[in-house]
Amino acid sequence: MASPKNYNFSRSRQTIPVLVLAQNGTTSNQLRQALKTIGFNQISAAPTHVTGLDRIRSRDFGLVLFESSTTDMPPLDFVTQAMAMDNTSFLIAVSNEPRVDDVFGLLRAGARGFLAIPFTVDNMEEVIMRATEGPALSEAVLQAPDRNAALVGVVLNSLYKVSVLMRQSREFASAARELQRQQYALHESMDLARLFCEGGDDVLLDKIVDGCIARANTASTRLGRTRKKLQKERKAESKGDEKSATP
Repeated sequence: MASPKNYNFSRSRQTIPVLVLAQNGTTSNQLRQALKTIGFNQISAAPTHVTGLDRIRSRDFGLVLFESSTTDMPPLDFVTQAMAMDNTSFLIAVSNEPRVDDVFGLLRAGARGFLAIPFTVDNMEEVIMRATEGPALSEAVLQAPDRNAALVGVVLNSLYKVSVLMRQSREFASAARELQRQQYALHESMDLARLFCEGGDDVLLDKIVDGCIARANTASTRLGRTRKKLQKERKAESKGDEKSATP
């Protein structure tokens, strides 16, 4: 079975088989037309999840855009079975009434992205590129009991890497090149956090501030412990020197 991971979604779209799974005919037509506009030519359609699984059994698809509401099968079951057939396909959920928890559950099962209806062609292209070439949510985030804390952790880790590279880029050309890639990763992590944070942007901002404070306190505590350790070592050395100097 050919792996879609070998496809270049930026340049070779005309060769990538795509499946559009939508029960509403108008939505299906809109999705297919937008896909053609951005360069995909090999497009198949299915009206229900069961039919979609039949299509996947008979053909390799690099990209699957599927309805995230129940047709003749719950979408979560569809993702689970589709991934069992070919876990290298890139599945993107499509919905006009998205619920964050539902979408997050589909991502846990193996989906790589989410497209909200109504959409623009540019919006669709951005979602596809992020799903196929951007970083997937880590298992640590997907399985975390506190989703917001896990998402904030990803953002702050990316922010720290950017800050280090900004300092290093003043001296090293390699760091300057890596900085651009890491800045994109930070942007991606923020987009994911905003999309899946429970409570919206205000809650996310509060969590990020709390996370920054916690990390600052941790760094301060470690620094303080290091200072105390060095002070004790110096005192011990001084006492040792005094004893050795005593006749």
